[in-house]
This record gives sequence, C-alpha cells and structure tokens, in this order.
Amino acid sequence: MAALPPRRNPTPTKISKQHLTPLQTLLQMGFPKHRSEKALAATGHRGVQLASDWLLAHVNDPLLDDSSPREYILYACPVGNFAQQLQTYWDKSLALCGWNGAHNFTPHITLVSFFKAPDEDALTLAQGLKSVMEKQGAVLNEPLKLETYTSPNFMGFFVVEEHADYLKRIAMQYVKEVSNATISLEPHVKSLHLTLAYQFPNSQYSNLKSLIEELDPGASGGWELRLYSRDPRINGKQIHKVVHAYTPIESDELDLRSGDYVFVSSEAVVNSLDGWVEGTSWLTGQSGLLPISYTERTAESDSWTLHKKIFLNKSTPTDDKKMPPQPESELKEPSALNLDVILPQVPPQINENVELDDGILYQNLQELKRKTAADKNPDESQTRRIFVMRHGERIDFTFGSWVPYCFNESGKFERKDLNMPKSLPHRNDAAEAYLRDSPLTMLGVFQATLVGESFKEKNIEVEHAYCSPSYRCVQTCDAFLNGMGMKDKIKIKVEPGLFEWNVWYADGVPEWMTMDELKSSGYNVDESYQPFVDEKDLRQGKESCEQFFLRSALVTRSALSAHQSGNILIVGHSATLDTSSHKLVGNKLKDPNDLIKLIQKVPYCGLLEMTNKNGDWEIVEPPTLPMTHSNNQRFDWKAFLD
Repeated sequence: MAALPPRRNPTPTKISKQHLTPLQTLLQMGFPKHRSEKALAATGHRGVQLASDWLLAHVNDPLLDDSSPREYILYACPVGNFAQQLQTYWDKSLALCGWNGAHNFTPHITLVSFFKAPDEDALTLAQGLKSVMEKQGAVLNEPLKLETYTSPNFMGFFVVEEHADYLKRIAMQYVKEVSNATISLEPHVKSLHLTLAYQFPNSQYSNLKSLIEELDPGASGGWELRLYSRDPRINGKQIHKVVHAYTPIESDELDLRSGDYVFVSSEAVVNSLDGWVEGTSWLTGQSGLLPISYTERTAESDSWTLHKKIFLNKSTPTDDKKMPPQPESELKEPSALNLDVILPQVPPQINENVELDDGILYQNLQELKRKTAADKNPDESQTRRIFVMRHGERIDFTFGSWVPYCFNESGKFERKDLNMPKSLPHRNDAAEAYLRDSPLTMLGVFQATLVGESFKEKNIEVEHAYCSPSYRCVQTCDAFLNGMGMKDKIKIKVEPGLFEWNVWYADGVPEWMTMDELKSSGYNVDESYQPFVDEKDLRQGKESCEQFFLRSALVTRSALSAHQSGNILIVGHSATLDTSSHKLVGNKLKDPNDLIKLIQKVPYCGLLEMTNKNGDWEIVEPPTLPMTHSNNQRFDWKAFLD
C-alpha cells in the first residue's frame, strides 16, 4: 500500500499544549479566571497540578471568591554558616527565655514592607525581582557588614551605612520595577536591621544578651532576596501548626490535619475556658472550633508563600564556601512543560541553606483530595467499640498508711503482705512518689488480668490502648493486655488528659513515672506518642468540674479522630467512666455532688462499653461477666495464742 502523502496544512486544533501558560490550562479545565489567578498566587506559581489541588481544597472556603489582594513583602535573609548560628540562637532563646516578637518571623532584613497586589500580578512581582538583580552592579561582591546592638527593649544587628545604602538602592529599584496603577509600595527607609529580640520581659534581658554575644556578625556571608506573600486573613493573628490530627464530631468544629496551619486570635487563646478556640485553616480556608492543645505556636512566616529567592551577593566567608552557586539558588520558572518536577516550596524555615524536602506541607492538598470521598462517605455499617475501665485494687486504699510501714530507712521497699507486690520499680524519691502515686495490690493486677482473659475467651479485639499516667492505671492496662495475650503487640499510650480531677489533689498533681522508668520496668509504652493534653496544663491551677469533664471528653474524641478504625481501650479512674463517655453519648454534665455519688458505684476494674452503630454512640451492657468478691480482712494469728 502506498504511503500517505504529507498534508500541506496541519490540523488547526492540533496545537501543542506546551505553549499554554498555567493560567490558560486552568481556564481550559473549567476553573473561573479569578479563582485560577488566586490559586496560582497562593501557591507561588508552581504549576497547574498544585493550583488545581489548592482550588479543590478550598472549594468550601467562604472567601474563595473574595477579591481581597494578597500581601507581599521583600526580605534579605542570611544563608550558610550565619543562618545556622541564628537557627541555634532562635532555638535557645525560645527554650530558655520564652517567646518574643522576633520568633514570629524568619531572621531577615526588611527591604520593602507589606504591600498589596492583585493576584494577576503575582508572577510579575517575582519576575521583577529577577530583573533587578540581573542589572549591572546589582550583585554585591562582599559580605554584608553588621553591628550588634542591645537595649532593654530591642536587640539586633544594624547594617553598616555603606551596605545599608546598597540595600536601599536595591529596594528602590524593585519599587520602580513593579509599581503600577494597581500596586503601591514603598522601600523600607528606616535604619536597616535584623531583629534578634523585642517584646520580651525585662527579666530576660541578661539571658538574651548573653546568647546574642555568642553570635558572630562577622560570619555574615551569603544573603539572598526573598519575596513572600501571605493570606490577608493572617494579619493580626497567631499562627499555630497542627501537631495532632482531629476529625470533627460536631458541625462547628474544624477538621485538623497534621502539618496544616491555623490562624487564631491571641485573645481567643488567652480567654478560652475549655481549651477550644475558633480558627481558620491555611489548607482549606474553612473556620471552626479546634482544641488548641492539638497545635503549637509557630512563626507567622511559616505560613507564607515564597515566590522568589535569588542571591544578593557572591563573596562569602570561608565558612560558606560550600554554598551552592548562584544559578541554583533561583526558583524554577513556572512552565506547563515540567509540571512533574515543579514541586511546591514548603513554608520558609530559618535554616534555609539546608536542602528542603519540597512538598512536605503542600502534599496535604493531594492527601485532602484523595481522602475527601472516604471522609464524607464512611462505612456506616462498621461497628466500633470503646471500653473504659477503672484501675484495679490499689495498695493505699487496702492497707491505709503503708509507705512508712514498707520502706526502710534506706528507702528500700519491703513486702509486708502477700497481697503486696514482691518488688516495686525504682523511681526518684521512691517512698514519697509511691505515697502520692499508689501501685496496685497483687489482687489488683489479678483483677485486670481476669478482665483481659475474658476478652480473649470471647474473641473481643482491642487495637488501641490509652491510660492515665497514674502508676496504678499503667499497671492495670498492662495486666489487661497481658491477659488478652496482646502485651507485646499493643503499645500503651500514656495520656495525662485521663488523670483525675486535679481539685482532688490539694498538694498538687503528683509526679508520675517517666517513659524511661516505665520502659525499664517492663511496660510496653508508646514512647513516640504525643499526648492530647499537655501535662503542664494539669499543673496550672485548679480546674472547674466542667473543665474536668471537657478535658476527658476531648481525649475520647481525639482518640477516635486519631484512629479511624479499631476498638479503643481507655484505662483511668472511677470518674473516667462518666467523664469520658458523657459527651459522646449525649449525657449532661454532672455537678460535683452527683459525680461523687456516681463514682462510689464503680468497683475496681469496673468496665463500661460504648458502641457506635450507624453514627450514634450508646452505652451498652459490657461484654464480660461482672467480677465480685468480698473483703478479706488481715489475719491475726496471735488471736489463737490464748
């Protein structure tokens, strides 16, 4: 067969997609123009895939169609050895002196303060920075010179006049390059400086000054210009990073995903009575209530978008010779041709000279898209069970004042009854510690083991185990899992939020065994577990009865959010059976008197079961037989001498 002759004119519709810009591609996909521009600006013009994922994640964002422009800022930021010094200082000052205003931003010198620009101009702003630095003489051929300054209300480095004038010229050139009818910006004309501390207590002045004296401004070598932008909703808010995922149970709660950032007001954090505040998700733009203990405060700049970075100088000290050459410092230009390799830049970190794992945060967009269907259409036929159990028999309630009787002058434990343990784990201040944090009796361990064996006999599965940090609760949970034959397979998550009402401890919350002490004593505790409630929160004053109930309910809901499947065991105290279940099943809060009446009905190893069927939780009959035994008074053989 003869070969087909070539056509004189190509098919008009056969146009190479490589000529389409990301905006044109998004428009062809059906996204509105204003939304497409907003998505590209929010993701730093890093390709169609990321922008479309952002749009899908923000589909329920109430401000998706709002025309409020993003806010941009131009920084000069250190890299290399000097940046590493500053990273160390940032960490030490935060750990030793607490949060101050400098911790809210990455180390920087401000060249152009915040200005607003329409989303359609985002790419122009980034390209304008590149154009400025490509001009003759724009790149500095020596390190920036800095001078240290400390005072009772401000500490930092000021740029020497010669180099300050150079930076101001760069800023002025950038302003001229990008200014137009819709963009109004001004260079930073005040004394250029890198802030190290401000808004700090007077009591921390000496400590901060000592830390700053360890820094070497002469090591200031490599610097780069960085153009950032932020969501206008961030302005005036605290930024908190999500450290624990949480799936909403109530309609007014916010879905929390690890790695996301939330914007909250400082007033809400300070004035919250129950640990819940209203916040807005960086990832989705949605707002709702969230447990603040599931987050940790972080720098505002962590939530910004990096649009462009480019080296400011070539000459660096000898310590910075390992810095990458200038061309590698620039971000890749956006292109529809290489979407597979253009990955999103993670929010800025202080030590930017270290190679970053691109997409650590933005990958949540893809994860959110994959899970949306599953989250909204769960398998409602699946039945989940929560078992809440009180600890077993405790020594102090059985023997009364046992510590002086059982610890000798050297602090060594001596067994005085067969119902006492043969030995006790070593811990600091053993006698005093055990006086305030009682162990189980031998019968108490046996009680918990019996319940675990009953679960095994009935083929009842438990996949996740949480317990109060009280030693008697750890022992109970361990014995239960041992009875089930699952001690080596299920790690115990020690959760301070399951502790008793701290009002019942007039002398303060007791010191519990550390993870190392529990591990060395043979308990299979989860050392990587991050508690839902911070221990220090329990030690900060007395909580109301309502706060006690809310704390316990938070743990239950958090455990459900952390594990999308599997039965959960919670080992706590007599009150835990009510405080951990009331919110889930819709019971009302009890006042202190009613609570005390109820807990008197909870025996050792009392077991409560909650079952979820078709989305509703209810308390049902426990799966095991009850365990009843009589008191057994201490035998006095001397009564038979007469």
